[in-house]
Amino acid sequence: MALDEAVLSRAPEGAAVLRFYRWAGPALTFGYSQSWAAACVAAQSAAIPEAQTVRRSTGGGIVFHDGDITFSLVFPWPRLSAPGEIYERIHNGTLRGLKAVGVEASLWRGRAPARQASCFSGPETSDLVDGRGRKLLGGALRRRLGRGLYQGSLRIEPREGLRAAVGEGLEREWGKLVFGAEEPWLRAAKTLSAKYTSDSWNRRR
Repeated sequence: MALDEAVLSRAPEGAAVLRFYRWAGPALTFGYSQSWAAACVAAQSAAIPEAQTVRRSTGGGIVFHDGDITFSLVFPWPRLSAPGEIYERIHNGTLRGLKAVGVEASLWRGRAPARQASCFSGPETSDLVDGRGRKLLGGALRRRLGRGLYQGSLRIEPREGLRAAVGEGLEREWGKLVFGAEEPWLRAAKTLSAKYTSDSWNRRR
């Protein structure tokens, strides 16, 4: 979380930065506007400790992380683009990458349901789903000073070449990407890391 914020704040103007990461153990993240109490109830039901329950700076719902593939994309936010358009562009790019490594998926075009607390309770418009309609990818956005941050959770088994293929798919939408994190961003993330373990951040609502 801290590194994503560091990249969002410090990426060069016009650059798009893609980063994949895994979790050390079971964890739960919840959206910026969600309540700490609701997140704790969900965490307790999944036996996830409070220390592994973290508020994101992006929106969206509760996400359980345990073997999922998580990634973030920092990108220049086109001036007139609505969040729904951004979401679809990112998922279109990801879809190209998944198909390139043999994953059958599609953009969900159904009617968006009433908002639910958990991100993976069901698909929303432009989420990626498998042939049975099961949600494979969901994500959340944040906009700041002309840049956007997307944080996504992908629920498929790891495959050889997956990250490179997704990167190539996203480059079709966003142009040349920077992969990973550069040293200045890592240093900034160390300073920001205390924020995401603090009560003032996680319990703010």
